[in-house]
Amino acid sequence: MSTFTITIVGTGVIGTSLGLALKQKDESLRLVAHDKDLGNAKAAAKLGAFDKVEWNLINACDQADLIMLAIPLSGIQFTLKAIADDLKQNVVISDTAASKAIVSTWAEELLPDHAHYVGGNPLVRPTGLGYENAAADLFHGKLYCLTPSASANEQAVQLMVDIIALLGAEAFFLDPAEHDGLTAATEYLPTLLSVALMRTLTQQKTWREQRKLAGQRFEQVTSGAVGDPDSLRDGFLENSDSLTRWLDLTIAHLQQLRSLIAAGHESEETLAQIIDQAVVERTNWMVDVDKGRFTDPELASPKVERPGFLQQMIGFGGFRRRDSDPSKK
Repeated sequence: MSTFTITIVGTGVIGTSLGLALKQKDESLRLVAHDKDLGNAKAAAKLGAFDKVEWNLINACDQADLIMLAIPLSGIQFTLKAIADDLKQNVVISDTAASKAIVSTWAEELLPDHAHYVGGNPLVRPTGLGYENAAADLFHGKLYCLTPSASANEQAVQLMVDIIALLGAEAFFLDPAEHDGLTAATEYLPTLLSVALMRTLTQQKTWREQRKLAGQRFEQVTSGAVGDPDSLRDGFLENSDSLTRWLDLTIAHLQQLRSLIAAGHESEETLAQIIDQAVVERTNWMVDVDKGRFTDPELASPKVERPGFLQQMIGFGGFRRRDSDPSKK
C-alpha cells in the first residue's frame, strides 16, 4: 500500500489547522510542510500538524499527491510557476485564497496537463493569523467552498470533497467568477471599510488621544486591516468591478445615514427603524452561523463513507487521467 502525501505550503493558522485536522482524522496520511519562514514550519510540526518540514519548495512538492497552498494571494502565482516543472503525475493542487478566478487563470497557464487544480476557500473564522492559533476543529461543521473550472478533472474534485469530509466540513460549489463576485462584498468590502476607518482617524491630530479610548468595538470594526498588504491590494484590484459596485451601494447608505443624523431628532423614528433592521438581520445571520444553518438539504453533497475515493487512492497509488496520452510526460 502506497503512502498518500499531502504537502501544505504555508504554516499559518489555516495551513497548520489543515495539518492538525488531517493527522487527527487519518494518521496514515503523510503531511509535509513548507513555509518561507522555516521557524514557523518547525513550530507547526512540533504541534503535531506535520510529519516532515522541508525548507526547499521543490523538494516539498515534487513527491506530493496533493498540494494545498495556504498562502497569501500575492505568493500563489510565484509558487505555481516555481513548482510546475517538478510535479508528480496526476497531482492535485488546491489553495485557500479568497480570490478564485485569477488563481484558476494562473493554474491553467502555468501547470502541466498532468496536474489538476481545484480552487478552494474554507469559510472559517480563526482567532489569529499565526500557527499558534491553529486548531484541529477549525473546519468542523463549517462550509468549505470549491470552485472547479468547467474542465476540472472529476476525480480531482472528488478527492477534494473527500479531504473536506475528513476535515469535518461541508463542501459546496461555486463558479470561480460567481465566488469572487460574492466574496467582494463579504471579504474585501469589510476590509476596505476597515482601511478607510483607520485612515480617517489616524490621519487626524486627535488620534494621539483617541487611540487611548479605542476599545473592543473599534478593534472589531478595523479587524479587516490585517494580513499581507500586497495580497489585500491584489484582491481589491482583481475584484475591482464587483467591489466598485458594492462600494457605491455602501456609500449611498452612508449618505442616507448622514442625512438622517444631520436632521437631528426629527429623523429619529426613521433612523431607529434602519438600525433595528440591521440589528435583526445581523442577529439572524449570527444564529445561522452558530447553528450551521446554511446548507439546503436538497442541495447538500452526499456524505462521504470510508473507504471512499481517498482510501482508494491511498491503496492503489492514485488515479489515471482520463483520455490521457501515455506518451505525454
